Amino acid sequence: MFKDESEFEKVVDRLNIDTTPNPAHREALHREMVAAFKEEKPAPRTLVFRTLRRTIMKSPITKCAAAAVIIAGVLAGLHFIGNPFQATVTFADVIKPIFSARTAILDIIVGEDEQGPVIHDMIMGSRIRRTLSNMDGVIAIIDMDAGRILQLAPEKKEAAYISLKDWPSMPNYLDGLRNIITKLQESPEFEVEELGVQQVKGLELIGFRATHPKTKITLWADPKTALPVRIEQVTGQMHVICRDLQFDVPLDEELFDMNVPEGYTMQQAELDLMGATEEDFIEGLRILAQVLGDGTFPDSIAVEDFLKWAPEAAKRAEELGLSEEEKIEMGLKMQQHLMFIRFFKGEGQWHYAGKGVKFGNADAAIFWYRPEGSETYRVVYGDLSVKNVAPENLP
Repeated sequence: MFKDESEFEKVVDRLNIDTTPNPAHREALHREMVAAFKEEKPAPRTLVFRTLRRTIMKSPITKCAAAAVIIAGVLAGLHFIGNPFQATVTFADVIKPIFSARTAILDIIVGEDEQGPVIHDMIMGSRIRRTLSNMDGVIAIIDMDAGRILQLAPEKKEAAYISLKDWPSMPNYLDGLRNIITKLQESPEFEVEELGVQQVKGLELIGFRATHPKTKITLWADPKTALPVRIEQVTGQMHVICRDLQFDVPLDEELFDMNVPEGYTMQQAELDLMGATEEDFIEGLRILAQVLGDGTFPDSIAVEDFLKWAPEAAKRAEELGLSEEEKIEMGLKMQQHLMFIRFFKGEGQWHYAGKGVKFGNADAAIFWYRPEGSETYRVVYGDLSVKNVAPENLP
C-alpha cells in the first residue's frame, strides 16, 4: 500500500496509457484514480474475490485505459468505491458463516406472517436458550446432545425437566440448515439462482435461492460483508423465516446451565417427539375443541397458528383450575398433536376443514390425509371418528 497520495500519483504518471484517441483520457483517468485513493475503504474480509466479470464501465475512457485502472487496482490492492470490477458475493460466501459459526443469536418465525410470535434462540454448541415473544416469563434451555429440556418460570420459581424419548440427535436450527444444504449440494437436482441485490424489508440485500424438489431455501445477505441476515425456508406445508442473525457472538455459559436454580420447585415429564400417532393427533383435536375451546374446532391447526394461540391456551388452563401436573400432561398431549403435523409423514398434503364445525358433528369431515403407501385417505369427522375413504369420495 502507498504511504501517501504523492507516491500513488507517481505510479499513475508512469502508467503507459495510449492517449491517442483523446489526450483528455489520461488526465481524466489520473483524476479518477487519485479520487478513488482518497475515498478508499477497507474491503470486507469475508468476501472472496473469485471471478473478474467483464462489464461496461460508465466512464468515457477507452478499453485500454479501463485495463490500466484494473491493473493499477490489483497491484495496489485497492477496491474502488463503485467499481464494477469489485469482488462478487457468491452463494459459497453467504453459507460460509452458517457452517463455521460457534455461537449464534437468531429469531425464528413459523409461517409467513411476520407479525406472529417470534422464537428467540441463543445457540452455543449443542445447547439452546429459547424464549417465545408471546410467552413472557418462560425460558427453555435445550440440551440437544442429552435430549433434555429444562423449562424455567423465574417469576413462579418453577422448573420442569422434559426428557425427549428416543431422541434421534436432532440438530439446532443452524445445524439443521447445514445438514440440509450439504445434502442438497450432493443432489443432482440441486440448483442455486442468483437474485441479485434487492430491497428486502427496508434493507438492501443480495439474495440466492437454493431449490430442490423437496425444499426451497432463500438466503439474503449483506452485500458488503456476505453475512446472512435473513433465511426463508419452505418444506412441505411448513414455512419458516429466520431473521436478525448474528454469528460468533460472545455468550455467557451460565445462560445454558441445565441445573435447576436454587429455590425452584421441579416437575419431571417425558416427550416422545418422533412417535406421534394419528391417535395423538385426534386427542389434540379433542382438547382444542372440548377443553381449551367452546365446543367448536379451531379455525386452523397449523403450527404457526398454535404458537399464536398458546398464551390464550395457558390462560384457559389457569381458568379451569388445572394442577401443575394436569397442565404438564395436557401440554405434552398437545405437543404430540403438533408433532404429528410438524413431522407429517403422509403422501402429499394434509387438509383441515374444521373451522366453525361443532364437536360431535359426525357428518362433517374436518381433516384428511393419505398415509404413506396407502391407496385411500384417512378422514377424521367432527365426532372424531375415522374412516378410510377413496380419493374420488373425498369431501
